[in-house]
Amino acid sequence: MKSTQWYPGTMARAMRRLEEDLGLVDLVAELIDARAPASSRNPELLRLCRHKERLILLHKADRGEDEVNSRWLLYFQESGVQAMLSSVHLPRTLRSFLNCLETQGRRLRRSRLKRPLRLVIVGIPNVGKSTLINYLAGRSAARTGDQPGITRGRQWFRLIPGVELLDTPGVLPPLLSPETIYPLAAIGALPPGRVDPQQTAIWLLRLCLERGEVARLQRRYDGLQQAAPEAMLRQIGTARGCLLPQGKIDLDRAATILLRDYGTGNLGRLTLEEPPS
Repeated sequence: MKSTQWYPGTMARAMRRLEEDLGLVDLVAELIDARAPASSRNPELLRLCRHKERLILLHKADRGEDEVNSRWLLYFQESGVQAMLSSVHLPRTLRSFLNCLETQGRRLRRSRLKRPLRLVIVGIPNVGKSTLINYLAGRSAARTGDQPGITRGRQWFRLIPGVELLDTPGVLPPLLSPETIYPLAAIGALPPGRVDPQQTAIWLLRLCLERGEVARLQRRYDGLQQAAPEAMLRQIGTARGCLLPQGKIDLDRAATILLRDYGTGNLGRLTLEEPPS
């Protein structure tokens, strides 16, 4: 697959506005998906935020493998960037995040500025930003949904005393490399219909085969036998009744089932990317 342009005008405008808003904040929290930490980073965000204090949140950490999560944390920390795990399903991780913000906010209020800490959370679409903000704010403070890019407009929230948050829409990088497209499609970060679900499902099945993870698939799909990825997708379609006239298998439907099972955690905790060695 060739590198692909993914940059609609709305995202270009969002990037320009973010560049303006960065002058208003003290801290940038970069939200990335713990299942695909490399692919879910936006190089354009890194460029814009390079002069700001940054904190990486490995979000949806409950969907990534514990051991791989730890290695990604170590990788970022050794790169000189503070990193933490986060998940709305792991409250202790969010308490740690809020404690970190509270400490920084207290320090800022005691400085000559004597004002709240101003924070922005940035990330690609559908990485869980709005859900995280809702959880932290304790109310439905930002719109959420399953479709990428549902967040609109500019919104400020008071997270805790002494800490204010500026919400921004998720922004994809202008150009996606072949190495990032399938991981992003697998975690649901790309607009529906932009990537062939069959090809994404075959990529995911191939990854499971290469890593010796067939057993996790077999626990989900009764009777599944190890084979080539294309053959395994046909088996999944047969097992789940994805049949077309004349007994043909609806491979698109089978692929959708597999990708939905991965996205919802029904295949267990599976990280798609390893940290650089």
